[in-house]
Amino acid sequence: MKAHDPRVLDHAALERLQLLQWAALDASAKIDFFEEMVELAYLGGALAPERLAMRDGPPSRPAHQGRGATPPT
Repeated sequence: MKAHDPRVLDHAALERLQLLQWAALDASAKIDFFEEMVELAYLGGALAPERLAMRDGPPSRPAHQGRGATPPT
């Protein structure tokens, strides 16, 4: 069994490091990132009108109702 290497970061430490790096980016870099993500979604078909229309249907259960909840009057 190997001793724990302090240079190896666990998942939580990596998430924190990534969040700190994201927060350190300037606004223009974040905008560029989101523009690229939207372009990828568009080119991948995720923003096609028929795909978006599928999400516009009525919800299966309104968010304000849980199981056995009575609808508001």
